[in-house]
Amino acid sequence: MILLLVLWLCCIHFTNQETCSSPGDLPAPQMFLDKASSSQGDTVVMKCKIPALPPFTRVIFCKDGKEIAIQPMQQSKFAYDLHYEVSASSSGNFSCLYEHKDNLNHQTLSLLSTAQHLSVTGLSSKSDLGITSPSTLDLVVLCSLLVTSGFGY
Repeated sequence: MILLLVLWLCCIHFTNQETCSSPGDLPAPQMFLDKASSSQGDTVVMKCKIPALPPFTRVIFCKDGKEIAIQPMQQSKFAYDLHYEVSASSSGNFSCLYEHKDNLNHQTLSLLSTAQHLSVTGLSSKSDLGITSPSTLDLVVLCSLLVTSGFGY
């Protein structure tokens, strides 16, 4: 009975462990954001590039030290993309790491990538219907075309 309790407590410890806040010793991957600043409702593409040297089993994307997404390893693939929808609370530091499990299921983690900061600047230019609002320049050009075509009179 005591042995079962000890095993259960060990399992809880390992499943509750925050992977992003306790990186390991394998070489760090590289993290890239396609934008450093974005608006609510936009999508930011995050790319995690894994070194080709160590074998790995999964890629973990992190925000401010917490896991936000996990992707399994794919054969001969060393760059993993995460399409992240930006919300009001999306500002923060994003990083990634990878995990290797050996034949005995021992887990080894990489170092964290260098964090990339994402700033949220405001509301998206997209409407709820997915239609992009016209820019001021678009409206000026449209108005001048209407005026020169005789629709303004």
